[in-house]
Amino acid sequence: MKTLAEILRDADPLAYEPPRSPQERRARRQMILDAAHASDHAVRRPLALAASVALAIVAIVLSLFQWSRTAVDVIAAVRFEVRLAEEDPAPGLREAVIAGTGRKIYLHPEPVVVNSDIAHAALVPGDSASTFGVSLTFNADAGARMRRATQSHLGRPMAILIDGEVVSAPVVRSPVSTSALLTGDYRRADAERIVSGIVGR
Repeated sequence: MKTLAEILRDADPLAYEPPRSPQERRARRQMILDAAHASDHAVRRPLALAASVALAIVAIVLSLFQWSRTAVDVIAAVRFEVRLAEEDPAPGLREAVIAGTGRKIYLHPEPVVVNSDIAHAALVPGDSASTFGVSLTFNADAGARMRRATQSHLGRPMAILIDGEVVSAPVVRSPVSTSALLTGDYRRADAERIVSGIVGR
Protein backbone atom coordinates (compact mmCIF):
# COMPACT_ATOMS: atom_id res chain seq x y z
CA MET A 1 0.00 0.00 0.00
CA LYS A 2 1.26 3.50 -0.97
CA THR A 3 1.74 6.25 1.52
CA LEU A 4 0.10 9.67 1.10
CA ALA A 5 3.43 11.22 0.06
CA GLU A 6 3.83 8.58 -2.67
CA ILE A 7 0.26 9.14 -3.93
CA LEU A 8 0.83 12.91 -4.09
CA ARG A 9 4.18 12.46 -5.81
CA ASP A 10 2.60 10.15 -8.42
CA ALA A 11 -0.29 12.62 -8.94
CA ASP A 12 2.04 15.57 -9.67
CA PRO A 13 1.59 16.31 -13.39
CA LEU A 14 4.95 18.00 -13.62
CA ALA A 15 6.89 15.19 -11.98
CA TYR A 16 7.62 13.46 -15.29
CA GLU A 17 8.56 16.55 -17.29
CA PRO A 18 12.23 17.14 -17.99
CA PRO A 19 13.83 19.86 -15.87
CA ARG A 20 13.97 23.32 -17.48
CA SER A 21 16.63 25.98 -17.32
CA PRO A 22 15.82 29.37 -15.77
CA GLN A 23 15.72 30.93 -19.26
CA GLU A 24 13.18 28.34 -20.45
CA ARG A 25 11.03 28.92 -17.36
CA ARG A 26 11.11 32.71 -17.94
CA ALA A 27 10.21 32.26 -21.62
CA ARG A 28 7.32 29.89 -20.70
CA ARG A 29 6.08 32.34 -18.02
CA GLN A 30 6.24 35.27 -20.46
CA MET A 31 4.36 33.26 -23.09
CA ILE A 32 1.55 32.52 -20.58
CA LEU A 33 1.38 36.19 -19.52
CA ASP A 34 1.29 37.36 -23.15
CA ALA A 35 -1.51 34.90 -23.93
CA ALA A 36 -3.57 36.19 -20.97
CA HIS A 37 -3.01 39.81 -22.07
CA ALA A 38 -4.05 39.03 -25.67
CA SER A 39 -7.23 37.26 -24.53
CA ASP A 40 -8.09 40.26 -22.33
CA HIS A 41 -7.87 42.52 -25.42
CA ALA A 42 -9.91 40.01 -27.41
CA VAL A 43 -12.69 40.15 -24.77
CA ARG A 44 -12.60 43.96 -24.45
CA ARG A 45 -12.81 44.66 -28.19
CA PRO A 46 -16.18 42.89 -28.74
CA LEU A 47 -17.55 44.54 -25.59
CA ALA A 48 -16.54 47.98 -26.87
CA LEU A 49 -18.02 47.20 -30.27
CA ALA A 50 -21.28 45.97 -28.68
CA ALA A 51 -21.49 49.13 -26.55
CA SER A 52 -20.96 51.33 -29.62
CA VAL A 53 -23.65 49.48 -31.57
CA ALA A 54 -26.08 49.73 -28.62
CA LEU A 55 -25.48 53.49 -28.34
CA ALA A 56 -26.02 53.93 -32.07
CA ILE A 57 -29.31 52.00 -31.90
CA VAL A 58 -30.51 54.07 -28.93
CA ALA A 59 -29.64 57.29 -30.78
CA ILE A 60 -31.54 56.15 -33.88
CA VAL A 61 -34.60 55.12 -31.85
CA LEU A 62 -34.64 58.42 -29.94
CA SER A 63 -34.29 60.45 -33.13
CA LEU A 64 -37.12 58.48 -34.78
CA PHE A 65 -39.29 59.02 -31.69
CA GLN A 66 -38.59 62.75 -31.72
CA TRP A 67 -39.23 62.93 -35.48
CA SER A 68 -42.56 61.09 -35.13
CA ARG A 69 -43.70 63.50 -32.41
CA THR A 70 -42.93 66.59 -34.52
CA ALA A 71 -43.60 65.28 -38.03
CA VAL A 72 -47.19 66.54 -38.14
CA ASP A 73 -46.15 70.01 -36.98
CA VAL A 74 -43.45 70.17 -39.64
CA ILE A 75 -45.69 69.23 -42.57
CA ALA A 76 -48.86 70.99 -41.40
CA ALA A 77 -49.71 73.96 -43.61
CA VAL A 78 -51.46 75.80 -40.76
CA ARG A 79 -49.83 76.20 -37.35
CA PHE A 80 -52.42 75.69 -34.62
CA GLU A 81 -52.04 76.31 -30.87
CA VAL A 82 -54.24 76.62 -27.82
CA ARG A 83 -52.72 78.61 -24.96
CA LEU A 84 -54.03 79.69 -21.60
CA ALA A 85 -54.24 83.47 -21.34
CA GLU A 86 -54.87 86.23 -18.81
CA GLU A 87 -56.69 89.56 -18.98
CA ASP A 88 -53.91 91.36 -17.09
CA PRO A 89 -50.14 91.41 -17.69
CA ALA A 90 -47.86 89.41 -15.42
CA PRO A 91 -44.21 88.27 -15.49
CA GLY A 92 -43.60 85.54 -18.06
CA LEU A 93 -46.71 86.33 -20.11
CA ARG A 94 -46.63 87.63 -23.69
CA GLU A 95 -48.97 90.39 -24.87
CA ALA A 96 -51.13 89.61 -27.91
CA VAL A 97 -54.00 91.31 -29.70
CA ILE A 98 -57.10 89.32 -30.71
CA ALA A 99 -57.49 89.65 -34.48
CA GLY A 100 -60.21 92.05 -35.58
CA THR A 101 -61.00 93.32 -32.07
CA GLY A 102 -58.02 95.32 -30.79
CA ARG A 103 -58.54 93.59 -27.42
CA LYS A 104 -55.30 92.67 -25.62
CA ILE A 105 -54.68 89.46 -23.71
CA TYR A 106 -51.55 87.97 -22.18
CA LEU A 107 -50.46 84.50 -23.27
CA HIS A 108 -48.86 81.80 -21.16
CA PRO A 109 -45.54 80.64 -22.68
CA GLU A 110 -46.36 76.95 -23.30
CA PRO A 111 -49.14 75.75 -25.61
CA VAL A 112 -51.63 73.26 -24.21
CA VAL A 113 -52.47 71.77 -27.64
CA VAL A 114 -50.65 71.91 -31.00
CA ASN A 115 -51.17 70.39 -34.47
CA SER A 116 -49.89 66.93 -33.53
CA ASP A 117 -52.55 66.71 -30.79
CA ILE A 118 -55.44 66.94 -33.25
CA ALA A 119 -56.99 63.62 -34.28
CA HIS A 120 -59.64 65.08 -36.61
CA ALA A 121 -60.70 68.44 -38.08
CA ALA A 122 -63.92 69.14 -39.99
CA LEU A 123 -65.79 72.00 -41.62
CA VAL A 124 -69.06 72.98 -39.85
CA PRO A 125 -71.78 75.53 -40.76
CA GLY A 126 -71.47 78.97 -39.15
CA ASP A 127 -74.08 81.45 -37.96
CA SER A 128 -75.15 82.28 -41.52
CA ALA A 129 -75.27 80.40 -44.82
CA SER A 130 -72.05 82.02 -46.03
CA THR A 131 -69.93 81.47 -42.90
CA PHE A 132 -68.26 78.38 -41.51
CA GLY A 133 -66.43 77.14 -38.44
CA VAL A 134 -63.96 74.34 -37.74
CA SER A 135 -64.63 71.41 -35.42
CA LEU A 136 -61.56 69.85 -33.79
CA THR A 137 -61.21 66.52 -31.99
CA PHE A 138 -58.13 65.99 -29.82
CA ASN A 139 -56.28 62.73 -29.21
CA ALA A 140 -56.53 61.15 -25.74
CA ASP A 141 -53.35 62.74 -24.32
CA ALA A 142 -54.31 66.21 -25.52
CA GLY A 143 -57.85 65.78 -24.19
CA ALA A 144 -56.48 64.96 -20.74
CA ARG A 145 -54.12 67.97 -20.88
CA MET A 146 -56.96 70.27 -21.93
CA ARG A 147 -59.17 69.02 -19.11
CA ARG A 148 -56.45 69.60 -16.50
CA ALA A 149 -55.54 73.03 -17.89
CA THR A 150 -59.11 74.35 -18.22
CA GLN A 151 -60.31 73.00 -14.86
CA SER A 152 -57.89 75.33 -13.12
CA HIS A 153 -58.52 78.23 -15.53
CA LEU A 154 -62.28 78.82 -15.20
CA GLY A 155 -63.42 82.41 -15.78
CA ARG A 156 -60.21 83.30 -17.67
CA PRO A 157 -59.48 83.38 -21.42
CA MET A 158 -58.08 80.57 -23.53
CA ALA A 159 -56.37 81.79 -26.70
CA ILE A 160 -56.68 80.00 -30.03
CA LEU A 161 -53.81 80.83 -32.39
CA ILE A 162 -53.60 80.11 -36.10
CA ASP A 163 -50.23 80.78 -37.71
CA GLY A 164 -49.17 82.71 -34.60
CA GLU A 165 -52.17 85.06 -34.63
CA VAL A 166 -54.77 85.00 -31.86
CA VAL A 167 -58.05 84.43 -33.73
CA SER A 168 -60.24 84.11 -30.64
CA ALA A 169 -59.97 84.04 -26.87
CA PRO A 170 -63.14 82.65 -25.33
CA VAL A 171 -63.50 82.71 -21.56
CA VAL A 172 -63.38 79.19 -20.10
CA ARG A 173 -66.83 78.56 -18.58
CA SER A 174 -66.42 74.81 -18.01
CA PRO A 175 -63.60 72.28 -18.48
CA VAL A 176 -62.78 71.43 -22.12
CA SER A 177 -61.57 67.94 -22.93
CA THR A 178 -61.87 66.04 -26.20
CA SER A 179 -63.05 68.64 -28.72
CA ALA A 180 -63.29 72.33 -29.56
CA LEU A 181 -65.12 74.49 -32.09
CA LEU A 182 -63.52 77.44 -33.88
CA THR A 183 -66.41 79.81 -34.54
CA GLY A 184 -64.64 82.58 -36.39
CA ASP A 185 -67.40 82.93 -39.00
CA TYR A 186 -64.88 82.07 -41.69
CA ARG A 187 -65.58 82.13 -45.40
CA ARG A 188 -65.68 78.59 -46.82
CA ALA A 189 -62.23 78.87 -48.47
CA ASP A 190 -60.60 80.04 -45.21
CA ALA A 191 -62.29 77.32 -43.15
CA GLU A 192 -61.29 74.66 -45.68
CA ARG A 193 -57.70 75.93 -45.63
CA ILE A 194 -57.65 75.58 -41.83
CA VAL A 195 -59.22 72.11 -41.89
CA SER A 196 -56.87 70.75 -44.56
CA GLY A 197 -53.78 72.48 -43.20
CA ILE A 198 -54.25 71.94 -39.49
CA VAL A 199 -53.65 68.18 -39.53
CA GLY A 200 -50.98 68.19 -42.23
CA ARG A 201 -52.96 66.58 -45.02
